[in-house]
Amino acid sequence: MSAQPAPKGARHRRPGRKLGPIAEGTKPAHRAWLEHLRGAYHDSGLTFMQLEKEANWPRSKISELLRAIGRYPRWQITRDLLVALRLPDPALADIRAQWVRAAQEADKRLNWIHKALAKERENGLLGQRPPLDFLAFRDTHRTNYTAYAATFQRRSGEAKRSVSDVFHLLLILWPDALASERPEQYAWRLLRQTVMERAPHCDGHPALAEAAFDTRAQRDAADPLTRIAKTLDLFDAIRRLPALHLDVIVLLHLRGLRDSDVAEVLGIPCATVRAADRHAKRHLTAHLRTTT
Repeated sequence: MSAQPAPKGARHRRPGRKLGPIAEGTKPAHRAWLEHLRGAYHDSGLTFMQLEKEANWPRSKISELLRAIGRYPRWQITRDLLVALRLPDPALADIRAQWVRAAQEADKRLNWIHKALAKERENGLLGQRPPLDFLAFRDTHRTNYTAYAATFQRRSGEAKRSVSDVFHLLLILWPDALASERPEQYAWRLLRQTVMERAPHCDGHPALAEAAFDTRAQRDAADPLTRIAKTLDLFDAIRRLPALHLDVIVLLHLRGLRDSDVAEVLGIPCATVRAADRHAKRHLTAHLRTTT
């Protein structure tokens, strides 16, 4: 007698130990993509030994990932499992975005996320054709993003690399950006956090000493030594400003943008830009009076 086919939708039976449950305390965003991955594993009919061979990762690591044991997993092993389980590109793209959200929920630094995605990006494996509205957004903001990043990241190529990494991440999260109240604000948070994580810091604030020497007043000064001292003192005060005030001063006065352009870049009203500029100037003026 021939074997009866398994009922439609039934899970494949496989030899070996049954996969244990997801660890208690796993956060919602992590659990969301993990349940999708576990479902794909159950539906595949693969054993752990077969999955180990297909994904080229030890069974112990695969088991830890599928049960959310230990540290939040890097994207490389997650992606390798997805590919081994033959998930189509759209499903892989969805889980990639879920993986990023869960990494943010787990308080992973953006630089950690950028590095985790770097290999896939360098190998051209993103598997997405950027939508036209994303391409328009990128073309609109790339120059100003790079100018802002270059204020804090002074080594050649660093600023462009940060901006490129941000747009790569933004493409993954583009549906989230569009669903937010202001996509410009959403994107700016990614840029600012990336730049601030990578920029050199002193006393808990971003370093601006090198940027001070790029000012026109410094280059044209009749008394360069006196001007250097005053400029360094001013830039030391600027770098200690609250985040919004710092960003407005950098974009308006160090990068020469109009207030309307700054409002567009930051995704805030022009009146808010002007108010932040006034408050920052008052603070800087008071600081300079007490130090001269």
